[in-house]
Amino acid sequence: MNVFKDIFDILKTALFPNKCEICGNIIEFDKQRCSECKSAKRIEAPVCTKCGCEKADCICKKNTHKPEYKAVVAPYYYKDSIARGILNCKMNDLPTLTKAQGAEIANTVKKLYELVDFDCITYIPMRKYDEKYRGFNQAELLANEVGKICKIDCLELLSKKRKTEMQKRQSAKNRYVNMYNAFDIVKNADVADKTILLIDDVKTTGATLSSAALTLKAYGAKAVYCAVFAIVK
Repeated sequence: MNVFKDIFDILKTALFPNKCEICGNIIEFDKQRCSECKSAKRIEAPVCTKCGCEKADCICKKNTHKPEYKAVVAPYYYKDSIARGILNCKMNDLPTLTKAQGAEIANTVKKLYELVDFDCITYIPMRKYDEKYRGFNQAELLANEVGKICKIDCLELLSKKRKTEMQKRQSAKNRYVNMYNAFDIVKNADVADKTILLIDDVKTTGATLSSAALTLKAYGAKAVYCAVFAIVK
């Protein structure tokens, strides 16, 4: 009987491989996360809310730009399996990874934004053509998961007005130029006097988040806080 069970397990793994819920790597069928994701270093308090890093890793002296958002937080740094999870989600068509990644963001939001009363959650949009080509917007999926866990309405508030170059190909200085005036408010969106939580998958310099936050504030938002899955330090 054990022989048949072993054969069944082998066939099950071959036909329906189990993947780590964070990074997407193939793992044992009775596991949820790979050992690397289980041991990934978390960003622990005290945190610099301007850059999102631990105070000991604060990189604000390297960035002369003042962000338009009030604060940014994240559960992880962008490295190793955490970085791989973000790339696998976007580049290897694994949108299911946003469920566990979003849950990690939600736990960080509840912990570090405990005293903030959010009116709604929104996310960094993609151009409609790009979203249609990929089939999903990972930031939207993350935001929906955060909203569900934190019991906050997730709303489509922003649209991307123009095509921008890929941020990872830009220098730190050019990232802000690249994202200048890139967003607008969607039709009939009401952000006046609202405290908004803005979600994205990764923060590097903060240029994208800052540009989106500036747009929301220009239309009357009271304050914009940000949360991402990982931060580049």
